[in-house]
Amino acid sequence: MPDQLKLLANYGVTGFLLTTGLVGLLAPTTMAALFGMPVEADSYASGFVQCMGGRNLTFGIIAGIFLQRGDLKAVATMAGLLAVDGFIDGCVTLKHASMVAAIPHFGAAFIIPFVAMWMGS
Repeated sequence: MPDQLKLLANYGVTGFLLTTGLVGLLAPTTMAALFGMPVEADSYASGFVQCMGGRNLTFGIIAGIFLQRGDLKAVATMAGLLAVDGFIDGCVTLKHASMVAAIPHFGAAFIIPFVAMWMGS
């Protein structure tokens, strides 16, 4: 059962990256609102959200390739490094939105390394 949970967590990280990537590309204002920093449609900020979506989609595809090859340690390593993104996202959200919007990002950045270590063990 623990191995199945680890596999599920690896698929979850991959699915999260693919989903947030697609939403960021196809619906940037929705993604920004979910992120805690709503932006106007057809703005420079909206375009930047699409760039973030492209980044997440790329990392999701890479994680999917690692999963297909059975390299769960590689997926776990990528997941652990997402803590850096989460911390930076929290700092930016705190600066441009609010502490309430930043807390989920900081919380995820704190928890992610522990989950990633478990995923790769």
